Amino acid sequence: MKIKSLIATAALLGVMSTSAFALTTVATPGKAAASLEKPALTKVVNPTKLPRSFMGETVMLNFTVDAQGRAHDINVMWQSDSALRRSLIEAVSQWEFTPARKDGLAVPTRVSLPVELKSA
Repeated sequence: MKIKSLIATAALLGVMSTSAFALTTVATPGKAAASLEKPALTKVVNPTKLPRSFMGETVMLNFTVDAQGRAHDINVMWQSDSALRRSLIEAVSQWEFTPARKDGLAVPTRVSLPVELKSA
């Protein structure tokens, strides 16, 4: 299997911001790689009750954007604070995307997203 990484830009308002997110797709052996249109963030819900001690830090989020444009299987990487994890997962689960498209069809896509935590 061949792994292909794409970089896309996104801008988030309010408490969180990010400059880019990486998409990883897996190409099927023996087939020409189809063009993949990356998912686009259309609605952001900012987390509530973020611990102040984490302001200014960047956290890595990994999740799947399904074919309907919803985030699932959300993981907060390298972070053990349970309050922070809960708050971020709750917020990201409400985000909406235009789903990724492969050969014109909406497809689920795994996304890695570095997010900077900011005070409003």
